Amino acid sequence: MTASKQSRPRGSGRGRRVTIADIAGRAGVTSAAVSLAVNGRPGVSDATRARIVAIAEEMQWEPSPAARALAGAPVLTIGMVLARPAEVLGTEAFFGAFVAGLQEVLSRRDYSLQMKIVDSTEAEIDTFRRWLAQRRVDGVVVVDLRQDDPRIPALEELGLPALVIGGPGHHGALPSVYVDDAHATRLLVDHLGERGHRSIARVAGNEDFLHILVRDRAFTERCTELGITPVVQDAGFGTRGAGIATAELLAREDAPHAIIFDSDEMALAGIHVVEEAGLRIPEDIAIASYEDSALTRTHRPPITSIGRSAIEYGRVAAARLLEVIEDSRDGRAASAKTPPESRAIEPVLVVRGSTDPDAPEAEGYLRHSALSEEGSEVRVRQESC
Repeated sequence: MTASKQSRPRGSGRGRRVTIADIAGRAGVTSAAVSLAVNGRPGVSDATRARIVAIAEEMQWEPSPAARALAGAPVLTIGMVLARPAEVLGTEAFFGAFVAGLQEVLSRRDYSLQMKIVDSTEAEIDTFRRWLAQRRVDGVVVVDLRQDDPRIPALEELGLPALVIGGPGHHGALPSVYVDDAHATRLLVDHLGERGHRSIARVAGNEDFLHILVRDRAFTERCTELGITPVVQDAGFGTRGAGIATAELLAREDAPHAIIFDSDEMALAGIHVVEEAGLRIPEDIAIASYEDSALTRTHRPPITSIGRSAIEYGRVAAARLLEVIEDSRDGRAASAKTPPESRAIEPVLVVRGSTDPDAPEAEGYLRHSALSEEGSEVRVRQESC
């Protein structure tokens, strides 16, 4: 029995995309008429447009990204290039939450996020150039801002819409959003100082990054102002480096009374070393982290940390980048509504049992500012973290 050859109403063959030519054949019009209709351009009657669009939907047609790029239309893709080892990225709860917030907002506008891991800053810049030349992305998110960052002038020259995650400053004419790491550092140092700690160490991440330099400076300055001995121990990002740095600190004759870690993963690695040394937290040594995640809340004792929603940070960044892209498309250098640089989130300190044995269990209590006018600690019970 011979099967009759009929046109497929919901596609044009296994593994083959439905094209404008397929729609034109079904509608009995030219491909040019279909292009005008599906792109909302004048040149066809309302009735013809409605019929063509209905056929396109029935055939489950989707516009080709390559064709959209050639036509100068948005490709609905945001790019992010990362010069960090996959092993490090895979363990960072903060970064994963940031990307989740970013993607949530982009998805609502039907944008996709394209990520690429490279081994150097030069490779990042080469990727930006290639993406622009090939019309692969509508804009990019720039993370891990550095002092005198070569990516900034390169992107300014390319004219590719970009949003820098980091600051204040050091982002040239590009717009940026950032979290105030200096304020976060003062919150941590003030709290530990008020708890009576006169020697505080900071186990620091990659010193190439601007936010690490900001933390280092603020840490040393605030400790000096309060008469506290500061110790900065470089560890790079990653649990192994944090563990080694903690062991080196504990081996000192003047071992610190408290340690601040640059991430929750680093804090957990350090805590393991502390416990192996037979020290009690917080009785013998206090522990705090710049990041607040489920890891800090579920540890016993729960870890004092900086409260700043990474998901919300990603949402703010995505919304701002979409504004930048729209401004660029409309020929505006920058939106009059939003300054080139803005703080995304105001950090707060969530005090928990790793520094204060009297703090409520996992929820802790919040501290919004540094020393109050009376020099006392400002506490607000945290309802949820």
